[in-house]
Amino acid sequence: MEIEELISKEKYEKALDLLKERLSENRPSAEIISKSKPNQPRIFQMSEDRRKIVWTENKTVFYKDLITDTQKNLELKIRPELLHISGNAEFAIIQYPLRQKGGCVIYAYSLLNITVEYESAVHIPCKTGMGISPKGDKIFYFFENDLYEERTSHPKNPKKIISFDQFPPPFPKLKTNLQLASIGEDWLVWSGAGGAYNLYLYQSQTKKVQLLSKDVVLPKITYNNGHSGYIVTGKIGDLYLKEIEYSTNRIPFLGRGIPISTREAYSWKLANKDEFVTGNQNEPLQPMKWKVLGKKEHLPLFLERFWVVDGDRIIYENAQGELILDQLNFSQEDYIMLDYYKKVKKSADS
Repeated sequence: MEIEELISKEKYEKALDLLKERLSENRPSAEIISKSKPNQPRIFQMSEDRRKIVWTENKTVFYKDLITDTQKNLELKIRPELLHISGNAEFAIIQYPLRQKGGCVIYAYSLLNITVEYESAVHIPCKTGMGISPKGDKIFYFFENDLYEERTSHPKNPKKIISFDQFPPPFPKLKTNLQLASIGEDWLVWSGAGGAYNLYLYQSQTKKVQLLSKDVVLPKITYNNGHSGYIVTGKIGDLYLKEIEYSTNRIPFLGRGIPISTREAYSWKLANKDEFVTGNQNEPLQPMKWKVLGKKEHLPLFLERFWVVDGDRIIYENAQGELILDQLNFSQEDYIMLDYYKKVKKSADS
């Protein structure tokens, strides 16, 4: 074996390179979703049930149903600044930068057929929170810190539906970051800055707002199965991963929370009870499986970025910039290679 020969000659760096290559290569079970390496990082989104994915490559938006294998793509005029999708992944809301004037213009699109292509009447600061309804008939966004609703049909008629004083941040003197995420027909609203947010529920039917949680650390939800997701609460050094369960016409239920470290703040739920996957925060990046009150297990796969989708499958970018779909099952040989890598790295570092 070439690697063993290199180790016997104490050529550890070369042996490490070969082992890294072996742990980074596409496995027989892998499906290459995209071979192209875009000029800018992909924007990647998934539906609330994690069965449909949407991503950008330069000026193209791609849609893929992981169950039916339906695939679509949409060519845009310019590369988007930001993209969010509806909870069912059938519609997209996109921000394009305005080069001369500054700020961003908002467009809404249908991804499965050309039923919606709509330009908003309003220009907003780029990266401002926004969303689109499951039917694609309404878009939501923040303008001057107030929440607006706008139908994706003519005549254009943006309406202020909730004023900023109904979702105040924890520290009003700081510049407020406002973000939106869909949970079924309703919306989560984060209001805050840095690592301190208040989390609100906006109910589409009643137009009411209520506080769901204080001490929220990240303005994001990690979706699970279409009826629940996970948010991060607490403060730096004392973090909790909380499940949020939701259904139509009901107030979401927030669980008690699981104590986590900083690296577990970006975790995806697996099918087994209390089992998650996160990144290892080291170079090279690896998925790490962890269990509540259980051991952490580094998985034998080196990658650049990754997301976990329905069916305990992983979507990741490799060093070549390809987008790969694969299972999270590994052979004994894969684990032997990882152990080998650790031992050789220890020898190289000493």
